[in-house]
Amino acid sequence: MDTFHFFPRLPFEIRARIWELTIEPRIVDVSVSQTYLWRGAPLPVTSTPVPAPLQTCQESRRELQRHYERGFTGIDDPPHVLEPQQYVWVNFDMDIIDVGRYSHFDVYEKVASMVQRLRFEAENHYDPVFDFGMERAKIFSNAKEIYVVCKYGLTPWWGALEDYYWPCGGENVWFIDPNDGTMMRGAELDEMVEKERRKRIIAEGYDPDTGLPIEYKAYASQKRQVFRLRSALN
Repeated sequence: MDTFHFFPRLPFEIRARIWELTIEPRIVDVSVSQTYLWRGAPLPVTSTPVPAPLQTCQESRRELQRHYERGFTGIDDPPHVLEPQQYVWVNFDMDIIDVGRYSHFDVYEKVASMVQRLRFEAENHYDPVFDFGMERAKIFSNAKEIYVVCKYGLTPWWGALEDYYWPCGGENVWFIDPNDGTMMRGAELDEMVEKERRKRIIAEGYDPDTGLPIEYKAYASQKRQVFRLRSALN
């Protein structure tokens, strides 16, 4: 792209507005690395680059620091780590914070209340260990949206809106299939899986509401019609 050489000559108000317009929502990775788990490396570790305008010039950095902050500096590092504490540039009003595995929620407890848009990966298991891990999502008490990356696809998450506590409310929970990128709200997922379930049961020859064979349901309906007819004649 050609350089706009006259940019420095623009009025400051216009330049400031242009810098502000460079802000856009990001998925910010602050997931716990295996290095941290194995050797206690300092947190956070991120693969998300610093927003480029923050590094463009002094003016852009000064203006954009009103919208970005050094996030996740409150996470405790293991006591034997002597390296300087790290941070991630983040806009909590706009960015989606990806913490990786649900089982690491407690690592973020001291900063969880700052997260407004949470993203994590999980596979839905009906066992006490998984239930406890999901129960810890409550520490993200100010979350407005939650995005769940469903490791084994969407179907296992049918009914999850009722099974688990969601700080943002069920209407603001999204489920993502990592295989094809499909993303849908929890209510839409429940409706889709329920339709597929009913269709499968019918194809197997059973009534999805009663579980009885469809032939029996038809026979029972005919019996009721005959009974009504006889009652009317009498």
